[in-house]
Amino acid sequence: MTIVELREKIPNDIFSALELNGYLGEYRQKRAKIASLLKRGEIVQIRRGLYTFAASLRREPLNVGVLANRIYGPSYVSEDFALSYYGMIPEATAMVTSVAMGRSRTFANEFGVFSYRYCRSGAYAVGVNLVGEGKQRFLVATQEKALFDKALNDKRFDGNDPESYLADDLRIDLTALSGLDKDVLTALAPFMLGRLKKLYLYLEAI
Repeated sequence: MTIVELREKIPNDIFSALELNGYLGEYRQKRAKIASLLKRGEIVQIRRGLYTFAASLRREPLNVGVLANRIYGPSYVSEDFALSYYGMIPEATAMVTSVAMGRSRTFANEFGVFSYRYCRSGAYAVGVNLVGEGKQRFLVATQEKALFDKALNDKRFDGNDPESYLADDLRIDLTALSGLDKDVLTALAPFMLGRLKKLYLYLEAI
């Protein structure tokens, strides 16, 4: 089976080792065949047990949000990546940050660095949207949830001055906060305790 024939059989650009083994049913030495495909650069390992085709064989450009969801989950992209995605911070982020139900992990591959923080709050399912179209859809925190996740995990935020933290530390244009969804903030309120309480009160008053 040529790589072109294999490409025609596999419907998605990102696929698991289990899927790949299924399409290599005619081969007795499947591991050897996979190793050969990797060596020739016809498929690329994203992480152990997860692959994609070489760029010339992909049907669409790889979306790092989709990659982040697939590499480790259940998870959703959040914090700096989500804030940049919404245009709330001026910089593009070199690392794709996510929140996950499992333990904290970091994965590095040729597509970037993917960092996952363990969800320390019961708010995991609050403020998460499915965005994109077709096979490019991925789970991402809403603006409100991204701010919550960032402040929860950021040691720079001591709770004393939310406005300075947002404007100076995160470099957020404060005028952009006027568009926050108050319903999502209300849903997050029971989880915004301790030092996050002042952040909630500040955002809710805008």
